[in-house]
Amino acid sequence: MPPSQRLPLETFTVLCGMPRCGTRQFADFLNAHPRLCLQGEIRSGLVQTIRATLAAGDRAYATGYAANYYRQKRAQGVIDLFTLLSKARRISKPGADLHGFKCPQMERQSAAISAIVQPAFARLVWLHCIRNPADCWLSLKAMPWFSDDMDQFVARYCDSLDQARAIADAPAAEGLDTRISPLDLDAFIAAADKPAWLGRQLFAPLGLAPSPEDLARIATTTDNRNATARATGSARATALDMADHAAMGRHAPRLDQAIAAYNARFGTALALRLPVAEAVAA
Repeated sequence: MPPSQRLPLETFTVLCGMPRCGTRQFADFLNAHPRLCLQGEIRSGLVQTIRATLAAGDRAYATGYAANYYRQKRAQGVIDLFTLLSKARRISKPGADLHGFKCPQMERQSAAISAIVQPAFARLVWLHCIRNPADCWLSLKAMPWFSDDMDQFVARYCDSLDQARAIADAPAAEGLDTRISPLDLDAFIAAADKPAWLGRQLFAPLGLAPSPEDLARIATTTDNRNATARATGSARATALDMADHAAMGRHAPRLDQAIAAYNARFGTALALRLPVAEAVAA
């Protein structure tokens, strides 16, 4: 698309939520749309580096002849910094006008992200990925890099739900339209019409309305390249063993409370399911 025909950079998107809850798959769906360009994960501490760098620029060019040029470049600067510091390869789509990045648990950095985005973009859209605790745990446990015990996992899981609600309920930052929408991986997996689900839950919050044909193409041609079997070489367990079933059961009151509050805020149907292996149930 020629530069003169490009849409302005007005919306910044953050795809966040618990790891192993579809962040990679949903990011790939989004990047299959010509207007969207989401970069990969970034180390959490580098978000503060970006914030400090831009804050220094904001102070240095607050007034004077250079301020106007700085403001014109700032949105692209935000995109470039997240692209530079991403752990993944650069995704380049010159015609895209909806930029952002995907990174699990970035909801914990909501204040820093808002400060980074606010002076340059009109809208900040959060897409929060989640699934039921048992499948999230089982998928994480299959990853060679995962080391949390059940107590740590439950704390992180509930914190993710609570942080999403906090973003939704926070007072709007001046000049920044902030929105957050849930992406329930369980609901996507269960959906009989996955293209229609993607249209409603993934693209509509970004103000996009792909045609049924485009949605069908995106749904059928986007590979789930981060599925457990693809990531590890073997299928994960689908039910909890005795120790995990007992451990998660001990946390049921906290999980139920966090899930109920999340469902009440977002209208989701997230549920605590404790599937137990047949050998345990026998």
